Amino acid sequence: MVNLIEDWDILEEYAGEKLGFYQLLATDGMFEIRVQTGRVGFKREFENGNDPLLNKILDFCRRHRYIRVSQKLRDEEFFK
Repeated sequence: MVNLIEDWDILEEYAGEKLGFYQLLATDGMFEIRVQTGRVGFKREFENGNDPLLNKILDFCRRHRYIRVSQKLRDEEFFK
């Protein structure tokens, strides 16, 4: 279970040196970013891929070497 928070600055402060994951989804011109560290998560949609907050979040994830998640799969479906 992930506890979602609405304020990016709080997650950024909470993260410290914790490991994390992020996912960037693009659908119909909309961008959605999802970030998780520990049991805390943040997600938000953006209408513009050049939004300053979106770029700040992506920069944070790259600097902290968060792992980018491309998709998800159930454990029992991973190996065939």
